[in-house]
Amino acid sequence: MSRFLATVSLFATVMAMTISMAGPIAQAEDLGRHLYKSTLDNGLTVIVKETPASPAVTVQIWVRAGSVYEDPGEAGITHLIEHMIFKGTPTRGPGELAGVIEGLGGSVNAFTSYEYTVYHATLAAAGWEAALDVLADAVLHSVFDPAELEREKQVVLEEVRMRQDRPPIRLFEALMANAYSQHPYRRPIIGSEATVASLTRDKILAYIDRHYQAGNLAVVVVGDVAAQKVEARVSQLLGGLPASTRQRPELVREPLPASPRFFQIVDDVRQVHLAVGLPISRFDSPDTAILDLVSHILGHGESSRLYHRLRDELGLVFRIDASTFTPADPGLLEITALVDPAKAEAALEACLTEVFRLRYQPVTAEELERAKRNLEADFVFNLERVEGQARMLGSFEFLAGDPRETAYLNRLREATAQDVQRVAGQYFEGSRVVAGLLVAADSHSALEAGTLRDLVERADAAAREGASSSLVPEAFLSDVHRFQLDNGITLLVREAPDVPTVGVRLVFPGGLMAEDRDTNGAFTFLSELLPKGTEKRSAREMSLAVADMAADIAGFTGKNTFGLRGSFLARFLEEGLGLMAEVIRTPALAQEEIDKLRPELLAQLRQQDDSLPTVAFRELNRQLYGDHPYGLNLAGSETSLAALTREDLARIYRQQARPERLVMAVVGDVQAAKVRDLVARLFGDWPAAGSAAERPAPVPPDPPPAPRLAIVSREKEQVHLVVGFLGTTLSSPDRFAIDLLETVLSGQSGRLFAELRDKESLAYSLSAFTQLGLDTGGLGVYIGTSPDKKDDAIRGIWRELYRLREEPISAAELARAKSVLAGHYQLGLESYGAQALEMALNETYDLGLDFGRRYLQRIADLTAADVQAVARKYIQPDRYIMVTVGAGAQP
Repeated sequence: MSRFLATVSLFATVMAMTISMAGPIAQAEDLGRHLYKSTLDNGLTVIVKETPASPAVTVQIWVRAGSVYEDPGEAGITHLIEHMIFKGTPTRGPGELAGVIEGLGGSVNAFTSYEYTVYHATLAAAGWEAALDVLADAVLHSVFDPAELEREKQVVLEEVRMRQDRPPIRLFEALMANAYSQHPYRRPIIGSEATVASLTRDKILAYIDRHYQAGNLAVVVVGDVAAQKVEARVSQLLGGLPASTRQRPELVREPLPASPRFFQIVDDVRQVHLAVGLPISRFDSPDTAILDLVSHILGHGESSRLYHRLRDELGLVFRIDASTFTPADPGLLEITALVDPAKAEAALEACLTEVFRLRYQPVTAEELERAKRNLEADFVFNLERVEGQARMLGSFEFLAGDPRETAYLNRLREATAQDVQRVAGQYFEGSRVVAGLLVAADSHSALEAGTLRDLVERADAAAREGASSSLVPEAFLSDVHRFQLDNGITLLVREAPDVPTVGVRLVFPGGLMAEDRDTNGAFTFLSELLPKGTEKRSAREMSLAVADMAADIAGFTGKNTFGLRGSFLARFLEEGLGLMAEVIRTPALAQEEIDKLRPELLAQLRQQDDSLPTVAFRELNRQLYGDHPYGLNLAGSETSLAALTREDLARIYRQQARPERLVMAVVGDVQAAKVRDLVARLFGDWPAAGSAAERPAPVPPDPPPAPRLAIVSREKEQVHLVVGFLGTTLSSPDRFAIDLLETVLSGQSGRLFAELRDKESLAYSLSAFTQLGLDTGGLGVYIGTSPDKKDDAIRGIWRELYRLREEPISAAELARAKSVLAGHYQLGLESYGAQALEMALNETYDLGLDFGRRYLQRIADLTAADVQAVARKYIQPDRYIMVTVGAGAQP
């Protein structure tokens, strides 16, 4: 077995343990197709697949110990342990362990990878018990004789030197070292001469003590065996291992490259080698199956795109291949080629052009089906042998948490051309390219670090030629197109033909951020006023036109934006957009309608005063944000609403509603090109306003210098408490952990509900909240309780806030919060209108149309330490606002 292609490290614990120390085994879970999974009380996993028709059996012991868990000074220790594992136990000398298996006509071996080590034996089915006994003996009782260790170190050092003489291996290791600047994938599994030479028996035993614990072990058996007998024997042999006492080490996250990276190795070689890498997903991502298809389409065999284009048509390479490296953490798309040194630059540019082309042009149905068939065939043919089945089961268990391959194969079979284009758009960005050459000293290659950026840009431009330039391949939602009209309007269109409806959102900057105390409430006024007639139609005529289409057109406003929303049946798209164009371009802003609306808006203010939670949050915002616009009431104030004139509203509208500020999003049963033409006809002659005077940016507030208490007394049955802190912004990296923190506290399974409601019966209504703004934000906790429980409620709130600062949240809470956030985010995008608003806001806030994907990934990557860090940063016990509203609202 080539250790370059795969390495294995499975070993177990140190010191002898007797068979009498067996531990019980849990009831095996029947996973279907004669596959069983169970767990010993000590945490060791047992996976058995019964294959009665097979004459063979394979027994494997997997250990979650690989090179990524090594300290830099012990690099290569996992691989050295693998070499030493069959060098003798107290009862079997060197060679005797392997001799037992070989004497039964079988074979025994091991391999080390980045994440795990595997010890395996394959033999006739009747010998499974002997194989398990031998492997367990080796794993549990290896003596690591010092003399044997020194001899084996020399063997490994020869292997290290041998690898340096093999150009493909040297190039691969250099690619990994340049693609990963921080993650331990950057280090060779085998280690270096210096680190291997420094390894001692004591270091080996210490490493085993850290990593070879029961919870890190899995026994995988495939063959003509009975699962119950295998599980019972595993329990006898390995059940006495102590349960794991150490947390699995958390690995450093590899940041995405900010610009292309180039490297070059000069060596005594006669052939130039080229390598290209692009960061991709990790093994358990749903994108992995799609990326495997991508690598097949790009570089698997003579029918692949890279081979056909670069070798057959352009004559730039002698050989070229593509593959995916998808381990437990994010991996790489890897492309390697043999090139003429004089053609290296052209070959790299052509290679990247083909890679980038997947972003802009869908693959054909023919090549997609060919890739599916070939990839599935490769996968299935590997399962002909019991050893291949066991390796698959162990890999899926260790890397995905489930030994079954069903989800992967289903994803593979169901993949569409849109899926391929989506993942290409997500992962194949020019700034992330890592490229390198292995050349001779006298090589005449013109490629160097300074030219790579230009080359990437040329390749991307070439890939766009002939493609639909409007398609946004990196967008979170599929089939999104972006257009820019000459007058500055940004148009986003998502083709979603599943339901014959259309959702439209027209978004301008505005809302509270564009108001001051004199104009407070202007955008709430405008959002209600806009649909109340145009220069061509009265309010009545407008409402009838909308009703005739069974449509909905209304204004909206918020802290940072305002605009118009519309929903129609798809067949009324032209009429509906025509009405929206009238409203936006020629609103009547009729005095008659203003006079009708003003008392309604003032009534809404009075209604706010009757809602004590609303009063509490309104006062919190005033106290927390001060003179910043976020301190204003979105509904306005009595003074400003009473004073705003038609001229004021028209002036404010003209200042904000300009085509160069407009982002329009259309989602539904539409064709992007037709929507573009329709919007150009309806809005294209709307002249840009040019450079208008901009309001000075508000100054973000500082946290209060000391706790500040605000009291609003009301003769009511309850008291309402809000504790608030300054938070962060929409674009801050902290926002993801803050969202998670809020989710840990909120909901019926959150801490506040569980502790303050269920256990202490302090409240009916309570929750945490976050406010993310453009330049500042807030977070905090709300509770409504009875006056006699107020003090207990305050103590309870602070107890939970201090817990977040002082203790990491549990693994269960972390998993729950992640699941809740991801679910809420995706469920929130069910309707076409919600999708249109999400697209328009992400464009307006410059978050990117791929924000949804990045949001879900950032949430998935968060740790308990991340949540604790933001809790300590933003929950400041000496710098907060507490608002008390209602009965007994005294300090």
